Amino acid sequence: MDLPLYLAMVFTISLSGVLSPGPLFAATLSEGLKNPFSGFRISAGHAVVEVPLIISLYFAGFFVTEDAKSAIALIGGIFLLYLAYEEIRGKSNGERKIRGTMTGIILTILNPYFLMWWLTVGFSLLSLSYEFGLIGLLLFILVHESADFGWLGFVSFTSHRLSKYAGLKRKLEIFSASIFAIFGVYFITNSVLYFIS
Repeated sequence: MDLPLYLAMVFTISLSGVLSPGPLFAATLSEGLKNPFSGFRISAGHAVVEVPLIISLYFAGFFVTEDAKSAIALIGGIFLLYLAYEEIRGKSNGERKIRGTMTGIILTILNPYFLMWWLTVGFSLLSLSYEFGLIGLLLFILVHESADFGWLGFVSFTSHRLSKYAGLKRKLEIFSASIFAIFGVYFITNSVLYFIS
């Protein structure tokens, strides 16, 4: 496979995952109401967790037990419900202490589906880079992270612009809270069902 073709495939598959609404999208939508550049800060936090994982997978592989995934899902679900609560109270961008880069770090660590994606689709895609050596690994990281930064940067900028319209800011907050709540309940439910089965 040619390197340009491989990188195009990496970008396309990475973007398809990034575009899916989830906790990072909701957080970016929320924080973008106040700061149009928050998407880049959240992406940076996401990258702090993701890049070491990519390198670990490349050199040694990475294994997470089902028990660990379920525990992460439970903690992550509770944290997402907390974010939904703060959003509904209207304090997500004012009094909330966890913002920006730290939001990206925490939401990435506490999202079990992030690990599942990397242990399946992500690892399969990454393994194709072996053909190109370490330059393949470096370009893989750059292309994948560019999809994250580009999309979340766009979301926060758009959110900030839309927040200037009367009445729309509160609707965006409620929409963001709904995404947090849906994923929170979903994570918790799956975790509980796993532990009681």
